[in-house]
Amino acid sequence: MADKIEQLNKFLLDQYRTQVMFSPSAVQDYKSFTSGKRQDILKLIIKQAEKGALFKPDGNANRCEGQLHDYAKIKSKNLNLRIIYKPVKLTTGIIQMDIIAIGPRDNMQVYKKAILRLHPPE
Repeated sequence: MADKIEQLNKFLLDQYRTQVMFSPSAVQDYKSFTSGKRQDILKLIIKQAEKGALFKPDGNANRCEGQLHDYAKIKSKNLNLRIIYKPVKLTTGIIQMDIIAIGPRDNMQVYKKAILRLHPPE
C-alpha cells in the first residue's frame, strides 16, 4: 500500500502539484476493497486532482453538507463509490487531499462513517 501511495503522490506532485494523505481509517477502507476496485479508487483520486482538488471556484470539488461542510466528495455512480477528503492548500502552493473515508454509495453510509471519525462518540 505504501508503495502505491508513494507512486501516486509522485505522479500527482509532478503533474498537478497535489498530494494525497490517507488517514489510518481511510487506509483500512482502501484495503477492504479488491485490487481492481483499489485501482479504480486511485483513478478517481487522480481524476479529481486533474480537475482541481480545491472547492469551486478555485478547483472543481463538490462540498459536502452539514457537519462535513469543510470536506469534499468524489462520487462515482458507475463504481458505486464515495471518497471524502479535506482539500488543503499548503503554503508551498501544493494542494493536499486529506482522505478520511472511502465507501460504497449506500444510504449515506460513507458520510456517516466520516462524521463518526471526526466526532467519535464519548
